[in-house]
Amino acid sequence: MINKKKLTALLLTGTILMGMNTTVLAETVPTVGTGTEAKDATVSITKNLEFAEGLVIPNTRFTFIATPKTEGAPVATITDISYGTGDTIGNLDNGKYTLSKTSEIVFGKFPHAGQYEYTVTEKKGDMAGMTYSAKTYTIHVYVANKRDNSGETYIKTITAEESGTKTSKIVFTNTYTKKAALTIEKNTMGELADKTKDFAFAITFIKSETSDQTEFVGRIGTETITCEVGKEKQFMLHDKEKLVFDNLPVGTKYVVKEKGVSDDGYTPSIHVVENNKVTVNNQVGNERDDLSSANVGVNNLVGEGKNEVIFTNTYKDIAITGIIFKQFPFILLMGIALLAFGSLAIIKRSRTTRK
Repeated sequence: MINKKKLTALLLTGTILMGMNTTVLAETVPTVGTGTEAKDATVSITKNLEFAEGLVIPNTRFTFIATPKTEGAPVATITDISYGTGDTIGNLDNGKYTLSKTSEIVFGKFPHAGQYEYTVTEKKGDMAGMTYSAKTYTIHVYVANKRDNSGETYIKTITAEESGTKTSKIVFTNTYTKKAALTIEKNTMGELADKTKDFAFAITFIKSETSDQTEFVGRIGTETITCEVGKEKQFMLHDKEKLVFDNLPVGTKYVVKEKGVSDDGYTPSIHVVENNKVTVNNQVGNERDDLSSANVGVNNLVGEGKNEVIFTNTYKDIAITGIIFKQFPFILLMGIALLAFGSLAIIKRSRTTRK
């Protein structure tokens, strides 16, 4: 038989353990809003808009829907969130911008105290290039009676979960992407330049932070050039030929270089345009070394504007008069010989006439 002291100790231990368990349970259920009798709890909706470097902020609006799941639950509304070119673009992080804005769920009048359930989703839009969030959040609104016996209620606590997991935030993230073109062009100059001569090139791509595409296909006329992210791809171009990539994700980066050839007589130069901005203006190289579109450790950007790299090789001029001067001594000797023969002929004719 358990004596009185042991029973008291056992009950006390059980009470402490229950209290500890209650505390642990409370800590494992995060809230998205806590209120008082003077001020209802509120819940915020966060919208993150992601897009790559090289894009401007799109003009778009996001709409959210709060659907009551508990009978008698009042209507809940959420103000739309809009973005546009007037917004501050913020800081670039690993080739990507993330803009965040918030809205709030506004509840109608609850008929009585109790627990009310809603689902919160984002309405799918139709903007090209926009990936809309497919998340569904379930929120629980706990409505309590005020202690002044006035019959009034207030929103005491709001909790949320996503796919069965409790969460302290309701966040919808959308990614905006766009495709753009990149042109690599070859030109040769000089009166004696060989317009059929092929020059060797190599290009390496780095994928956009907002795209999973790892293979890019370009064309030189009807020839297909396939490039893999992170791997150097070699190709050849001659005068007026172009390698065109017409479907690259904006934010893709690259480096392209022309291979140097010693003593071929051509002086190379390069002109680079990134997203409508000239970043290299007809920079001249030398025929022995590779000529790159970017400095070591730097990559070029594919933006939604114009993107092109133009390599121009100029063949050295050869003065035609130089050839004549080299042969001038021979020409002079021939002239003297002709003059001598002519003089002898004249003298001979004069003697014949005298006779």
